[in-house]
Amino acid sequence: MARDTDEDWLHFGEFEPYYGVLTHERFLRAHLTPDALEEFWQTGREEVHRIWSELNRLFGPRAPQRALDFGCGVGRLTRAIGEIVPEVVGVDISPQMISEGRLHAPGNVILTTNLGEERDFHWINSFIVFQHIPPERGYSLLEDLLNRAADTCLLSLHFTFFKDARGLSDHGLDAMRFGIWDGEVIRPLIRTEQPLKMMMYDYDLTRIYAMLVAHRFTAVHLAHTDHAGAHGAHIFAAR
Repeated sequence: MARDTDEDWLHFGEFEPYYGVLTHERFLRAHLTPDALEEFWQTGREEVHRIWSELNRLFGPRAPQRALDFGCGVGRLTRAIGEIVPEVVGVDISPQMISEGRLHAPGNVILTTNLGEERDFHWINSFIVFQHIPPERGYSLLEDLLNRAADTCLLSLHFTFFKDARGLSDHGLDAMRFGIWDGEVIRPLIRTEQPLKMMMYDYDLTRIYAMLVAHRFTAVHLAHTDHAGAHGAHIFAAR
């Protein structure tokens, strides 16, 4: 059974909040020098600059007043979005990550575990987040985000859709010892024991596209992503 990773994010938030966002040993607490921490924030600035440049290229200049960063962690991207937008709200399931992020957040950045009735966002962003959420739950979360969009809104959302051999191996999905093949689907019966891995789930692009159109996001562009064999797309959309 695929693991629900909420438990993992709570663990990372408590013990390794920066490594949980970017899995490199220099971001472990034991190695987190001031220079390493500044490097961590700089990766967020560079990522947001890339996203914002692409949104401007595709949809022309806009001036969003309120932004939402879903799955913000300690605010790696949220802080950088706050350098562009007057007000940005970051939301994450981990109270520990939110508490850590608040230590570094400027005044126009709000970090929370609960959005409440917040809505009318002019830019909604989420990057390398939904891939760690089981899809049936993720679709409901996406619906909630789309319901919070303002009449004019930009989207920059990332999802994964399929895995090649590297991705299957990296997530232990090739470790089946016994299984059933019905002509379309292999159902595992017994798996070889594998170390616990942070799962990356695959979504249905058609379903996501239909949800966007249902919410009047009809200008939609995709950019291919490949994270160690987990293929997906950065979705840029506007209404």
